[in-house]
Amino acid sequence: MTLAPDERDLLGRLAPFAEHPGRAVVILDFDGTLAPMVDDPPRAVPLPGTGEVLARLVRCVGRVAVVSGRPAAFLADVLPVDGLTIFGQYGVERLEGAAVVTDPRARAWADAVAAAAEEAQATLPDLFVERKDGIAATLHWRRAPHLEAQAVTLGRRLATTHGLRLEPGRLALELRPPMGIDKGSATRTLVVGAHAALVAGDDHGDLAAYAALSHVVAERRLAHGLRVAVRSAEAPAELLRQADHAVDGPAGLLTLLAVLADVLESP
Repeated sequence: MTLAPDERDLLGRLAPFAEHPGRAVVILDFDGTLAPMVDDPPRAVPLPGTGEVLARLVRCVGRVAVVSGRPAAFLADVLPVDGLTIFGQYGVERLEGAAVVTDPRARAWADAVAAAAEEAQATLPDLFVERKDGIAATLHWRRAPHLEAQAVTLGRRLATTHGLRLEPGRLALELRPPMGIDKGSATRTLVVGAHAALVAGDDHGDLAAYAALSHVVAERRLAHGLRVAVRSAEAPAELLRQADHAVDGPAGLLTLLAVLADVLESP
């Protein structure tokens, strides 16, 4: 079989994962990465076949994790894969067995998050304000793109007023507790003791995961790191610039993950 240059390059980047499969880690975002973006965030679902491919990887590697701004309970519901590690709210929540464990520091910010969400909804009634279990609130303007400038201004003001962290997203801004927890801290936790790690994402929040992966490789605490960008018209230019490999949309990532499973399952 003759492979195209980009296919040969991909197989070369995946080869280190087969050197020590039990010490390989795969870390994935959800929205825009495993699931197509939708106008109504609660209705987002992974592409058909995603669960099967993730289950194959769970059997092959040391850890497969989904790290997302979504609540952990939501992720567990739409990705019922035995053995899958789930970090919700960027790592503020973790699924342990069937229970969601929340960092206790987050509860101290519940009133501030609730107040910011209520003020956002009152100020811009046509904005979709997603409340995330009292831990965060996301201002979405995908349904009303004409509100972008007002939503950004409002989000910045609310973050300052209530002492919250502002996290940019695809046609969205999230207000979160300033706890120093993000996809970077989650990535550093997940790759401890690993030989090779893959991080895949499509948005601004994934840059922290990229940076953490590069840092542990530079410190020689990880032999091989692979940063995968999921391309879209909304993907940040910086994410695409920093990526080692890019795929087209969730379908492209699902194909890559299936190829990785094939590599690991081969004799």
